[in-house]
Amino acid sequence: MATLSARIERAFRWCGSWYVLLGIVAVQAAFALVFAWEWKYAAALVVGVAVVFTVLDRPVLGVAMLVAARLMDTSANAFLRIGRTNIGFFEPILLLALVATAVHVVHHRRPVVASWPWLSPFLCFFAFACLSLGWSADRGEGLSEILTICVILANAVVILTFVRNPQDLLFVLYAWIAACVAIGLISIASDVLGLSDSGPWQAAAGGGRETGLGQQPNWYAMTLMFIVHTTFGLALVQQRRFWRWVLVVAGLFVFVCQMRSGSRGGTYAILIGGLLAALAQPLFRKWFLRFAVFFVVIFAVAVLWDQGSTSRAFIRIWENLDYTWSNIRGMNWQTCVRMFRDTYGIGIGAGGYVTLLEDYSWYIYNSVYRYPHGIFWGLLAHYGVVGLLLFGWLAVTVFVMARRLVAWTRDSLLNVVAWTMPATMLGYAAWSFVEFEYNEKPFWEFLSLYTALYLIVRKAVQEGTPLPALPGPLPIPWRRAGPVS
Repeated sequence: MATLSARIERAFRWCGSWYVLLGIVAVQAAFALVFAWEWKYAAALVVGVAVVFTVLDRPVLGVAMLVAARLMDTSANAFLRIGRTNIGFFEPILLLALVATAVHVVHHRRPVVASWPWLSPFLCFFAFACLSLGWSADRGEGLSEILTICVILANAVVILTFVRNPQDLLFVLYAWIAACVAIGLISIASDVLGLSDSGPWQAAAGGGRETGLGQQPNWYAMTLMFIVHTTFGLALVQQRRFWRWVLVVAGLFVFVCQMRSGSRGGTYAILIGGLLAALAQPLFRKWFLRFAVFFVVIFAVAVLWDQGSTSRAFIRIWENLDYTWSNIRGMNWQTCVRMFRDTYGIGIGAGGYVTLLEDYSWYIYNSVYRYPHGIFWGLLAHYGVVGLLLFGWLAVTVFVMARRLVAWTRDSLLNVVAWTMPATMLGYAAWSFVEFEYNEKPFWEFLSLYTALYLIVRKAVQEGTPLPALPGPLPIPWRRAGPVS
């Protein structure tokens, strides 16, 4: 019997062992049965198996897929709904990425990043959000919010575990650019084919605003805006002219696509972030500040001493600001302030905004604008002083990261990313006072990639490893060539 067993082992050594071959035969038989039932399911199963093995073999591809799915996943393309949670393309890919993480940690002994700069404030916020379920008016909605925080942490762990060198970081950024271009093309195609005028794709009905993937126009624009600055930044340091122009065209295309949505937030965020990136150039910064001071002084004198058009223009601006507080946004902001005041600064807890809104504003409750319209206001209403302090702590850690990165990456190819990514996040933060919620995509994935850059550069600095140099004589614009007076 032992001799027969040895012969069988030798006969099937090419596939590892005889039971591996039996497994392969069983899988083939299952594929044949599925194909006989419905060939589309069989094809999808084959693609799924290929994707699984590819991700397990090269997990950075899983990170790229995770980012792309996060950008493209909306309620319009969800194929399952469990309670208030939509299941689309993102959830299976996240599960696959987590499985790949577990396999590489257990089998390949790959270390998981146990800590990063903004983890402590975020975990403290997570703990407070869980605690706030005790006084939440809608625990179902609160649990959904807790689930989104868990997804943010899971995505951060996957990204930071597998993006460990500059090449992987650039690969994922290029995948982000490609996904945004694909979203823009799908949006245009859906308009041409009429998909955006019916069914779940009809997200902007009545507003005359174009959108894509069935997303609300503002959210669609913000999905695209994150990568614009970095796309142009990467084009700036490309040595090959062809790829430089490809990135320039891609950046322009994504910028135009987000503008087609009619979102002021996306456009303003890009302009604010672009101004920050431009201020990194010493000569531009010097003259911009001088002109800014000159303009402010002249405008102040004109307003104080002139009773003509300048004064009337200023009055109209002030009246428009006052009107902001009386429209839908302002009504939601006033409601957030009242919720903050009525809970003595503790907040209403995770979830419950819509439930309590009926008692504060019947008009808003019966509209489609039943959300705080701003990250600051949402934190104020839901989590009060504690939430604002914890997010302030998180913002400080990100600022410190950015300042250190800019210093560490000076004269390196990575310096362009060290500037453009926080510029984008600052633009987003500026407009987040009038729109969005803190757990909306894809800010946290973008911040996780920036954190991966920070960890990569910090390790290189500590070990004395040189960072990728600029490709030839292509100094980035803010590289100081000499003293600027």
